[in-house]
Amino acid sequence: MSDKIVDINSKRDDLRHKRKEKQLNEMKSLFEKALPTEEQDPKKKLLNLFKKKPKK
Repeated sequence: MSDKIVDINSKRDDLRHKRKEKQLNEMKSLFEKALPTEEQDPKKKLLNLFKKKPKK
C-alpha cells in the first residue's frame, strides 16, 4: 500500500518551477531584443550596461 503513495505537492512544485524558468527565459530574450549589444558573453553585456558613460 505504501508503494502507491504519490506526492502531488512535489509534482505541483516542479510544474511551478518549470513555468517560472520558461517565463524567465522569455523575459531574457525580450530584454536582449530591446537592448542588443555586440558582446557575446552575458556577464560582459551586463557590465557594459552599468558602466559610466564619459562626459562630453
